[in-house]
Amino acid sequence: MIDFNNYSPSTVDPAFDLVPITPDDGIDLPDMARAIRCKPSSGTAGTLRITTRTGEVRNTEIGVGETMIVQVIRVHATGTTAAGLEALT
Repeated sequence: MIDFNNYSPSTVDPAFDLVPITPDDGIDLPDMARAIRCKPSSGTAGTLRITTRTGEVRNTEIGVGETMIVQVIRVHATGTTAAGLEALT
């Protein structure tokens, strides 16, 4: 079996994990998200306030079942109305 522990991912590799997001105004995600997904079965569409990998704070919309491909370090509680969010890490 291949040992992936020392593997450095590239920007075109798939995510390694799918992690539930609890939006927080003061705490970054445990690992940078490669993308954000709104669950198709239990998510709620709405506004998404994020801090990108470059440190920019952005407001956007996300729909149910949508996967937004952007590197994110924080999902803010204030300004985020979407629910059922997951980080692809």
